[in-house]
Amino acid sequence: MTVPTRTTVKDTNRARLIRQLRRHGPMARVALARRTRLSAGAVSAITGELIDEGILCELAAPAPAPAEGAAGPRGRPPVELGLNPDHARVAAVSIRMNLIEGVVADFSGRAIARHAVVCQTRSLDAAGVIERCAQAIDGALERAPGPGPRAIGLAAQGMVDPGTGRQLWSPVLRTGSMDLAAPVAARFGVPVLVENDAAATSLAVVRDQPDLQRGLVAVLMLGHGVGMGLLRDGGAFPGSRGFSSEIGHVRRLPGGAQCRCGQRGCIEAYLADYALYRDGRSLADLPHTDSQQPTEDHMVELARRAEAGEPGLLALYQEAGVALADAISIVGSVLAPRRIVVTGSGLRAFRLMEPTFRSALARAFAPGLVPERDVLFVPGGAERITAGMAHLALEAVDAGLAERPDRQVFSAAG
Repeated sequence: MTVPTRTTVKDTNRARLIRQLRRHGPMARVALARRTRLSAGAVSAITGELIDEGILCELAAPAPAPAEGAAGPRGRPPVELGLNPDHARVAAVSIRMNLIEGVVADFSGRAIARHAVVCQTRSLDAAGVIERCAQAIDGALERAPGPGPRAIGLAAQGMVDPGTGRQLWSPVLRTGSMDLAAPVAARFGVPVLVENDAAATSLAVVRDQPDLQRGLVAVLMLGHGVGMGLLRDGGAFPGSRGFSSEIGHVRRLPGGAQCRCGQRGCIEAYLADYALYRDGRSLADLPHTDSQQPTEDHMVELARRAEAGEPGLLALYQEAGVALADAISIVGSVLAPRRIVVTGSGLRAFRLMEPTFRSALARAFAPGLVPERDVLFVPGGAERITAGMAHLALEAVDAGLAERPDRQVFSAAG
């Protein structure tokens, strides 16, 4: 027998209020009422409950500025409400080439501790990957003693299935397919969410950009690889098979440069850090790197020598600019997002790509795309991956706060 779901208006409104504060930051009750279209009385009653439960807190009101010509302040500004940082904690993990990083964040989303586990990720079996993820979380928790996480967000490079928590393919792991979520959940006894690293980055980017929290937005991440996250109204918009964000493995030149996915001519094979450095080493005397993983110092040196005019190196960045224009043109033509954002550590040398990027994008066929208006460049690096996964884990915690603790809610059961 199936028991139908029973919820209440107040429970739904609790979730709406928490979600507004989670996505847009602290605000006064009057602003919450305006954004949620709830009455002032309803907002006051519900936020009062949430304060009593330790979920929200009142923030210190700033001193009012005196009116021009007045001797002193004329009134007290509204008190803002915010998420109580001490209410709960979450953890986030980022699996990158030869590095697994763990972060502990408070209930407001602020990272309070980090711990990195350096390892040869391509030499690990599934059990080894899970063990290093646990070590990264435990190490971060040791740096910030306190309660354990209420949820964990785990991001990995490559193709993942968020619905099942499985890694389907990754260039940084030797295992073709593995379950990431269930073993980590069993280890820590909390829900685990799994996402692609580019999708995680996109969640972090839009938190700092209110204009990107409306409509369909595509976020391209440039770095060791090339990925893309899709967002609708500020929330994740995953593909049905969990890897719609792999724009880097769309083929731009059949039979072209070798990509680490096994194909030739992928966008990533001309734009990612590993590809630029690999091709740079064939043209110049550059230091050897392990596992095709150039460091930040390696990439800064490559850009410096290209800018200095070393033969052939500048041409690599010029081709990368065209590849980036190709990627944006494809996204603009096929998905027609309201905005396209480019972020990631790969922007460190955008000045070398920019001339060919702009000329190629001007020639590209992307109906309705106005580069100066629709394409936004946002600096940032790998720290956005764990920030995005912490945000996703916190939304999972928020879902459990949608009803009052003393209110019984029935859910469907077989």
